[in-house]
Amino acid sequence: PTAPVGKLALLRADGDMYGSTLAILEPLYPKVSPGGYVIIDDYDAVPACRQAVDDYRRAHGVTELMEPVPRGAVFWRKGV
Repeated sequence: PTAPVGKLALLRADGDMYGSTLAILEPLYPKVSPGGYVIIDDYDAVPACRQAVDDYRRAHGVTELMEPVPRGAVFWRKGV
């Protein structure tokens, strides 16, 4: 969370569990630039990961359509 990162074009999260997925999204998702991409590994493979992503998106009004990626991942492009 304290890394000196200003903006991200791509965020790829592989947290697996609920807490570790939120630990990635909470400090880093706000740094994803509009038009940037978010990839979540294990969204369809690990129920706790799915729940964390769904809870985060709901709490922060993230409504962009998620697209599937082979082997259980999803991605979306952050709105502009």
